[in-house]
Amino acid sequence: SSGINAEYGQAKEIEVAPKPTFCVKTKDKDGNKIFLNICTTDSIPEPKKKTVEDLVKMLESEEEMLAADYRIPMSIGEAPHAEVDKKGQGCSVHDIAINPNYVKTLKDEPAFMNFFLQVVFEGLTAKFNIELEWDWIILKNRSHVGRIKPHMIRTYKKPVIQEVEKPAENKKPVKKTTKPTQPAPKPDYIVLQEPIEGTPNYLIIEIMLPDIESSSKLTLDVGEDRLTLHAHPAKYFLDIELPYDVIPLESGAQFDTSAHMLTVALMTTCV
Repeated sequence: SSGINAEYGQAKEIEVAPKPTFCVKTKDKDGNKIFLNICTTDSIPEPKKKTVEDLVKMLESEEEMLAADYRIPMSIGEAPHAEVDKKGQGCSVHDIAINPNYVKTLKDEPAFMNFFLQVVFEGLTAKFNIELEWDWIILKNRSHVGRIKPHMIRTYKKPVIQEVEKPAENKKPVKKTTKPTQPAPKPDYIVLQEPIEGTPNYLIIEIMLPDIESSSKLTLDVGEDRLTLHAHPAKYFLDIELPYDVIPLESGAQFDTSAHMLTVALMTTCV
């Protein structure tokens, strides 16, 4: 255990109504028609930003792919729905929801569209035990087939930062360059891992906030691969991409009022 506490609300599921954007037509190994309604909702985060060159490099080897740890957050509908196509023939339809900003990337870059659909096909195979043919087209004049069903999306409440008062430790944070486009100054911080050698079970992030007296001025958001911190009013702003994926519900935060330091402990998915 890291010895750092925080209060997180229980994960809860919310119902969202994804908006249809485009539809993919394919078939399974038995020749049955399958339609994929690709929909969007702001409730699903956007994938990490990558260039086509990054993607090509990742696809060159399994080692590169594992190192990049590139994931596409998506929601696959709980069950396919039976519909009738334009010819009056029965077909099976799956609804897949992604972040709306990612749709532009898919439409602008064929390489990303191919990779995305590979991930979708693999997800459908794993979830419904179906094999799809790698023979697909995007319908030109139809954004979806049938009625889009609501999706249940899991959300998390923001962490409550525990405030403590203790002597400051003698750890010197590594200074980072502040970008001029930041909405507020970027604080100094260090990222430590536990254990120090090998794959970590925890990431420990120490953030120096010399002008902050109370944790009531702080808003901390922890995602699976990102941490953001706002110190109000516009005192500090930090947005960092984490080196390992973490489990938000198993994370904690403590603000030391005497040292003016926020310590965030994040359990990684490597545990």
